[in-house]
Amino acid sequence: MGEIRILSQIHQYLLPFGFSAPARLALLLLFSNLYFYLPFYVLYLQDKGLNLVQISELSILLLLSNLLFEIPGGLLADHLSKKKILVIGLLLQLLGEIIFLQGTQFFHFALASFIGGIHCALHSGCLEAYLHELLDRQKKSERYSEALGYFGFAKSTANFIAFLGGSLIVGIWGPESFYILIALTIFCVGLALLGMFSLPWESIQLEEGEETHRRASNFTWLDRIGFSEISSLSGTLIVMILLFCATQPFADSLLIMIQPFFEERGGEVALLGLLTATGMAIEGLVLKQVHVLQNRFGVARILAGTFLFLGVGYVLLSWSVNAWMVAFFFLWIRSVVGVKQVLLTDQTLKIFPVHRHATVLSIMNLGSRLYVASGMWGIALVAEYSIPWAFMSLAGILLVATLLMIVIKIPQPISSP
Repeated sequence: MGEIRILSQIHQYLLPFGFSAPARLALLLLFSNLYFYLPFYVLYLQDKGLNLVQISELSILLLLSNLLFEIPGGLLADHLSKKKILVIGLLLQLLGEIIFLQGTQFFHFALASFIGGIHCALHSGCLEAYLHELLDRQKKSERYSEALGYFGFAKSTANFIAFLGGSLIVGIWGPESFYILIALTIFCVGLALLGMFSLPWESIQLEEGEETHRRASNFTWLDRIGFSEISSLSGTLIVMILLFCATQPFADSLLIMIQPFFEERGGEVALLGLLTATGMAIEGLVLKQVHVLQNRFGVARILAGTFLFLGVGYVLLSWSVNAWMVAFFFLWIRSVVGVKQVLLTDQTLKIFPVHRHATVLSIMNLGSRLYVASGMWGIALVAEYSIPWAFMSLAGILLVATLLMIVIKIPQPISSP
């Protein structure tokens, strides 16, 4: 009996949604995030002749292309089909990875980054909104926060598998195996694309007032796509955009800078994948329990504590004098970088109408990425001078975010009578 109970608990932990559509969507998310080459891509690009500023420019270009397609992607998802948009996004992800594999010049990698930005824009907001629809269809929308944490767990598990596998391959065959890592990523994205066709098509059920709203001939196109409806909550939207922007942990900058920093401090290159994988695994365990902490302490307290923890971690990372210290404080930071996205996304979808979720999340991600693009550029310039000073810059940003979380009141959903 004891063994059965233990197996049941393990099953409940790993598969809290069983084999339902949300669980299958999480599995496809896992496959699409198996970036085996990610812990080594800075070193790979440096071998191709790119410097840290150029590599950061690729990330900025990805963000900028994301900006161009962010809101159109959300609108198309809300008005056409979320599943179709997710399929198109995976197709673009596959194309971008193939170009990255074949690339030899900055232009090739820039093109791959631009396409990758479009893929991210189409999935941004759409994925979370599609998940909400799947749960709503099962009458389990109250488990949305738990599902978001489970998605974070799936992504972190994917990173752990990919980075650990990538480390083993690089440890055996050396840097020449980078091409194998990219090819493995392409294969897994292809599997995710095929798996998308097993998920149900969403049924868009409009309320009577919304149906009348669409049929009215005297409404402008802004009314039809929902901007007028969203504008009635513009104050709330501005506050949430501010919180999304100001509380960015700049995880991409960390992944770019940790690779040369770890090597400078005497770390073995082959261990980078294992280090990053461990960080992702710890993050996944934390995200799996975020909904429990949220219910116990509230969103504002968890976020303020998270950013204080991150800020202190960046300060200590900048003072690290050897590879062991770098590894420890990198894990410190990686363990909680995804908490902000889960909590603020969940809070946002509680505030805005369900049939505008993808649009609202796209608008917020748009504002957030404008801030990230400019911030990453500045951090990269500092890193070219001194990577420790770049970490100190990130620490300052996150300590300011801690104060903002104390001062700014997070908007709460209006309770229905």
